[in-house]
Amino acid sequence: MPGVGIERARAEANPAGDLPDGGQIGDRIALEVAVMDPDGVEAEILRLASPGGHLLDIAPGGQAQTDPPSELCHGISIIVIVGQHARADRIRQMFDQVAPRYDARNRLFSLNRDHAWRRRAARRAGLKPGDTALDLCTGTGKLAHELLNYVRPGGLVVGIDFSPAMLERARKLEPGVEFRLGDVSRLTQPDASVDAITIGFGLRNLLDRTAGLREMFRVLRPGGLLVILEFAPPPPGLLMRGYRFYLERVMPAAVGLRSAEEASAYRYLADTVQAFTEPLELAQLLERLGFRVAFERMTFGIVAIHTATKPSS
Repeated sequence: MPGVGIERARAEANPAGDLPDGGQIGDRIALEVAVMDPDGVEAEILRLASPGGHLLDIAPGGQAQTDPPSELCHGISIIVIVGQHARADRIRQMFDQVAPRYDARNRLFSLNRDHAWRRRAARRAGLKPGDTALDLCTGTGKLAHELLNYVRPGGLVVGIDFSPAMLERARKLEPGVEFRLGDVSRLTQPDASVDAITIGFGLRNLLDRTAGLREMFRVLRPGGLLVILEFAPPPPGLLMRGYRFYLERVMPAAVGLRSAEEASAYRYLADTVQAFTEPLELAQLLERLGFRVAFERMTFGIVAIHTATKPSS
């Protein structure tokens, strides 16, 4: 198992005796922290040492050390760093790997509908000449390109992605866009500094979607729009069964004729599509974060566009 960084922090007491998750201070606390192994899919479980509630520290060599129960009196905050970083690295490597053929695969597997989806998402952004737009998880910059027509003259489109290979290709294909390597959950833009944000087929790949959405809310100007273009599970029935077969079998098999590693990447993409939240649930999350939200389904319900407005006051 790789080295694990765990940070412990004492939480302040809640006057009502309730913890944020609904538990009671003084209840027996059982912690299970799954730490992803970056070389595989196994997880190692770290548990409290005893029913008394001792907290495990992972010391060099894998030996466990315990703190007295008094350390737990007001709650525990544990941040596991290595697992998330390892997963992010694996996802980045996967996108770097598929970058050269990414656009061609999208056209093939969407039956060339991906262009129409992006154009509609760009229209929903409500941009005008002189505006500033961010395209997050920009990939090869196809959605960012669609935004250029709306902000010219005098406007700016910035595409942000964490895959260097994707950005290298994007800069060659879309010279009118300013591309930057970055983390969507930690944007460098100032508060209330952009007029619109788009994110196409990238939200489901974020390790912490809520943190990313909060960042988007922060950098949007009041009245600005966030447009999320993402796959969605179709309604149950024959279409759902056929769609799952297409995702799970057809796409990886077609890619696997060329590369076993790329087939693995597309199996991952298929899994994230099927595991992604329903459009209504995503709309409810956006509303809890402060947005006003509308959404629409397209192409037999397999794709959804959420248009989220940051209130003006």
